[in-house]
Amino acid sequence: MSHQRILDEVAKTSIQLMLQETFYGHFFTSILKDVSERTSSIATTISSNQMIKLIVNPDYWDNTLKIPGDEEATKALRYGAIKHQILHIVFKHALRFPEFGNKKLFGIASDLAANQYIRSDQLTEDAIRMEDFPEFKLNRGQGIDYYYKRLSEELQDMQQDGGSGCGEDDEEDNAQSDDKAANGLNQAQNRLKELMENEDNEQLNQHKFWDEFERLSSAEQKMINAAINESIVNSVSRVKSKDYGKLPGGLQEYINLLVESLKPNVNWRRVLRIFTASSSRTRLKNTIRRPSKRYGTNPGIKIQSKQKILVAIDTSGSVNEDELREFFGELYHIWKQGAEIYVVECDTHIHNQYTYTGRPPELISGRGGTDFNAPIEFANEKHLPDAIVYFTDGYAPAPVVVSRKPILWMVTSQGIDKDTWDFLPGRKVKMTKQLA
Repeated sequence: MSHQRILDEVAKTSIQLMLQETFYGHFFTSILKDVSERTSSIATTISSNQMIKLIVNPDYWDNTLKIPGDEEATKALRYGAIKHQILHIVFKHALRFPEFGNKKLFGIASDLAANQYIRSDQLTEDAIRMEDFPEFKLNRGQGIDYYYKRLSEELQDMQQDGGSGCGEDDEEDNAQSDDKAANGLNQAQNRLKELMENEDNEQLNQHKFWDEFERLSSAEQKMINAAINESIVNSVSRVKSKDYGKLPGGLQEYINLLVESLKPNVNWRRVLRIFTASSSRTRLKNTIRRPSKRYGTNPGIKIQSKQKILVAIDTSGSVNEDELREFFGELYHIWKQGAEIYVVECDTHIHNQYTYTGRPPELISGRGGTDFNAPIEFANEKHLPDAIVYFTDGYAPAPVVVSRKPILWMVTSQGIDKDTWDFLPGRKVKMTKQLA
């Protein structure tokens, strides 16, 4: 049994993908391939260098995915098996595995999300199909969240009924049409019950390596997520418009939203630093190091810029700890540029104020509601800065106090939307996190 032969046959299937469904063909080129008995069928796992790898069991490839005497049927099964794994990767099912409590139900839902885009003749007999659950009235073109929720609802109904929906006869006085509908429901429930109770289902066992993704560090998960994103974007860019248009609507919608989300946003860090740098005053400073060549004075005169920035940090309850850490992280970079920074921590009023010296405070005061007026009034009447930078999520009424200095609102990624922030005076920028 030659592993190289199987890899060659996998490569031939890859060529079929490229010819028939170009997007999948291009995407498949970014995936490592190996023949291994670690899996009993075909699955995706993680390589030693944290890359996604497809592994194929040789016996499964040569027997389950082969119809003796029918080369075309064999090609179709192998095509479908690989396309199935590609769809799992494109939809990032393995990365989303930790988000769901019922792992078995998640596996079923993920196969429904993937297999609806694969022709029936390309699926093995034990494949999990939409047609297995006709009475559940599942909508096509949906993602994993929808199918998991719907199956959870059906499973809960079955448990509440005490299993009465799984094979028991309806009452004799039901109408024949009701009996037929109930029998159909029984079939769907029986299929779900079978999948939930069977520990040896070959299709669901293909997901056994997904817990490896759960054990990855956050940085490693981000790296894999970034690699998948890059592969999707590259694949889309290589596909002709007419071929891309042939993809099913649900898949196109998913890819379009993903690609759109990956487009560069406003570089808010650059906006912040340009704003603070432009809000500087200049002063003359005597220096003995360099005499003035123009005026011949000694000591020389040096022009020195100094930025006096008031930084208002929203410490209301709606701003979480991660966002506060991000605030102070950016504060450090402004301070390193030589700015004189004075911080006021505020929710409905100012709780704490201090000159920033490069270190975040040990404790944050506030955690109540939000009112924007107190820091602006403080700047106008007491501190008199060159500019105000207000870190906030934006969830508060418009300020009634008019700022006498330029103000930049740094709105958290989970804060108010751009469509609703016009009530804030001055420059606004969203602290959108860049997708890794």
